[in-house]
Amino acid sequence: MTAAKSSSNERRVSRVALLGQLLKLSHLAMRPFSFVLSDMYSINTNELRVLMILAPMGEAASHEIAKATGMHPMNVSRAVATLSKAGRITARRGDDGRRKILSLTPDGRQLYEQLLPQVRYMADLLFESMSSLETDFFAQLIAKLVDHMDEVVLEDRTMMSPVVPAEEQVDARTAAAEKPRRRSRRNVE
Repeated sequence: MTAAKSSSNERRVSRVALLGQLLKLSHLAMRPFSFVLSDMYSINTNELRVLMILAPMGEAASHEIAKATGMHPMNVSRAVATLSKAGRITARRGDDGRRKILSLTPDGRQLYEQLLPQVRYMADLLFESMSSLETDFFAQLIAKLVDHMDEVVLEDRTMMSPVVPAEEQVDARTAAAEKPRRRSRRNVE
């Protein structure tokens, strides 16, 4: 390997480290909301996400909110239940009679309007160190990553299962069939 190739590989950012930095950024950006908003408005970060995405949408089904936020459907469901119990969102049956269509109540809309300046302030604070060109480029990169991960998660719901070399993978049904069955104590005399 040449010295030029070696030094370029050494400068390359580890993808694991980059993921760590993205996770850290996410937590740092949400930290003020976690502490301040929970005390001031009795709302947690998942409820905030649902509120902030539902307001501009006008109305949406839970699965649409899950897709728009990237949240797990169960977390959306819990946030919706809490917001509904607090009188901040309401649900009606969709035209198909099956889907629940969610929308903000007047109290939910008022809370959204109260939170919006704080969300804008946090966005300004987050991006103040970047030029508009950098911010635009960052937005494109984030959109590309989000699109890719939306695709990957939809295609492969087992993506976080342990990584096993292909030659060691066993079909789950085959493994279950080959697994010895335990005898219960009642069957053993």
